[in-house]
Amino acid sequence: MAEGEIRMGHPDDRDRFGRFVESLRAKFAAAPDIQDVPPREPEDGPVLALVYADVPEPGFVTGFTYGLSPFRRANAQTPARELCITMRSTDPEWARVPALTVAALRGLCPFASGMVIGYKKPYVPPSDLSSLVLASTPPSLALARPVDVTTPGADTQDLIEIVGAYPVYPSERTAVRADGLGVLFDSTGDPYDPGRQAVV
Repeated sequence: MAEGEIRMGHPDDRDRFGRFVESLRAKFAAAPDIQDVPPREPEDGPVLALVYADVPEPGFVTGFTYGLSPFRRANAQTPARELCITMRSTDPEWARVPALTVAALRGLCPFASGMVIGYKKPYVPPSDLSSLVLASTPPSLALARPVDVTTPGADTQDLIEIVGAYPVYPSERTAVRADGLGVLFDSTGDPYDPGRQAVV
């Protein structure tokens, strides 16, 4: 989908989305393939997958959501959030996983750090990864600070917190729910490898 074809639910959403994309362009020197993902509740506004090939480096794919932060903003939920995934893969389907999750669960899930979200089958076969762990630490240091999408001249800032989305196995999902994120991030496993072995 071309950026000019995007239909937003609120008058200022198109400009806000443009500022989001431009901020990411400044960080990664890349432009996304923007894909529409049908939402569970269309009246809540569109959900978009921003797919970046070879970001942060060749052989990786990175994806961002857009559609969660306008929804939270419209419903007075703070902070505004979007999700980000990075995988060592050339398959763009990995970059769509967070947007598919937002499209299915927006309005039902806060998408907060520490959450574990299960799925009924593997996300991108032949990998068996089938759940997401959400973490306040995004995949790139360039995203450690919120993305500023403030309207020029506005009195208050409009910041979007980027929440990292890390695919995990069912056994890891259970362990994280029981013992916290350290189960995954304190291990020697590579969270960006779709073919990695389970750490628990």
